[in-house]
Amino acid sequence: MTLGSAIEQARIRFTNNGQFSLLPDESINEVVRREKVPNASEIYMIFRCDDLDRPLYIGKSGTMMTDGSLKKQSLGKRLTRKQGGMSRSKFFRKLMAYSGLGGLTFLWFVTHDRDSRVIPALAEMELAQAHYETYGCLPELNKCF
Repeated sequence: MTLGSAIEQARIRFTNNGQFSLLPDESINEVVRREKVPNASEIYMIFRCDDLDRPLYIGKSGTMMTDGSLKKQSLGKRLTRKQGGMSRSKFFRKLMAYSGLGGLTFLWFVTHDRDSRVIPALAEMELAQAHYETYGCLPELNKCF
């Protein structure tokens, strides 16, 4: 399956989904609040703002525990906590400056709620597999994010 078709399947399968952009002068904390990113278990993809074909990163928020409960880490929290001892706002600003990016685009899909009960790790791996099948590798930031 190509990555493009896997993303389209995710849009159909996980009807609670969305997209937002982060510009170099914006705080991820403010954007997450403004865009009302849900407090749910989700998968997400980060793209260069001008390239929605090949993601920089594929990730998940929410970890399934052995008792079937989900460790509470919503996407909003995942994107606003620290990365390598650095605030995510600072991390994303440095990433955009270092890479010469005019912004980042985030796609998200709620995988586990009253309408869908898919383990976030499974949904994340399905997108990662599609990326691998399409490009022969994982997204470039998956090793360091």
